[in-house]
Formats: sequence, C-alpha cells, structure tokens
Amino acid sequence: MYKTIVCAIEIGQEGKAVLSKAQEIASSFGSKLVVVNVLPYSLLPKDYQKELKEKAEPKFSKILAEFDVSKKNSVQRVGKPYEVICDVADKKHADLIILGTHSKKGIHSLIGSTATGVANNARCDVSLVRI
Repeated sequence: MYKTIVCAIEIGQEGKAVLSKAQEIASSFGSKLVVVNVLPYSLLPKDYQKELKEKAEPKFSKILAEFDVSKKNSVQRVGKPYEVICDVADKKHADLIILGTHSKKGIHSLIGSTATGVANNARCDVSLVRI
C-alpha cells in the first residue's frame, strides 16, 4: 500500500518513539523509510543556522544508527518544519508522512502547528503519532 514513507522526527526520546512506530509501519508494508529532522531556525543568520546544524547532526546520526537507518535515507535541514517535511515528501514521492503530535486532553485539544501545516499541505496521507 505504501511504497515510501517519510518520518519527521525531533531529536530526543519523543522522536525515537515516532521513528519506532514508523519502522513498524514501514516493515508491515515493505516500504522504504526516509527520516527527516528539521531545525526550525530559518529566521536566524546563516552562520548561526550552520552552527546549530553542526551541533544537531551527531545527535541525529546517533538516532539513525540506533534504528539502523542509512544516511542516504535521511534528511536534516533548517527551515519551517511543515514546509521542509512536505518538500521532502514530494521529492521522495512519499505515499505517507508520519510525525508526532502532542495531545492535549479535553475540549481544547488541538494538534500542533507543524502537524496542522503538514496535514493541510501534504500531497499524500499523513499519520500522527501521539507523543
């Protein structure tokens, strides 16, 4: 059903939880899995963006290694998260985007702005993982 899945993660335990779920789904469909990490600092000077990316890259690489994801199946960029995620999904011809969302209880429950942006702009299916 899904040939290519893009999984957007943050660096940390929550990102690992989302990636774990994405691997389960990719495995069940025999899908290619592409992992994306977006550093949301597009308004900062370019040299500072580069420094942030250089600091985040080893952490991202460690997560990729932990989940046995090859570097060629990963993307790390600076930008608006939903735009980068949707762009990567388009370029990789993804059938599904998986990302995490923080769930709030009660009547005021809303999905996050990144999840909303992806859901409204993606050209493929979107699956949210509650974290």
